[in-house]
Amino acid sequence: MTARFAITGLLTSLVNFMLHALTYFLLLEQFFAAHPAGTEEFRRQLVKAEMVPWALGLSALAFGSLITTVVHWSGAKSWSSGLKTGAIMGTLLWAGFNFGLYGSVNNFSLAGTLADLVSSAACVTLSSGFAAWVLHSGRGTDAASARSVAAASGVRAG
Repeated sequence: MTARFAITGLLTSLVNFMLHALTYFLLLEQFFAAHPAGTEEFRRQLVKAEMVPWALGLSALAFGSLITTVVHWSGAKSWSSGLKTGAIMGTLLWAGFNFGLYGSVNNFSLAGTLADLVSSAACVTLSSGFAAWVLHSGRGTDAASARSVAAASGVRAG
């Protein structure tokens, strides 16, 4: 593991956590209230009175590390190729989580399941674009590298 990879993992963890927090507080909180899976009392019982910061931190690090690892393994070297990788990974990952929960527990309504899937997949998609960008920033793309090598050698690149 390189220092760049470790730093990218930490930064991606922060970006993914912040995107999820923003989408929850700006969009999903009201949506879930409007499309409840159960009674108000049931929903109150699902949420801890006090969050556990160390567990949230470990969760963020795990997701950021997963995103960075998958982006690295995919060979994504640009923002757009990272977005493609993230869209596939995020959609499949969150479809697995959300439909598994919808099918086995009363945490989500179907509308809540779909809304969470879309927003969570979007967060992973954007975080993956970020990870690819940071992993390869300053290194240039293959085409840009080929042009600069050709220019330095005096050969015209096609």
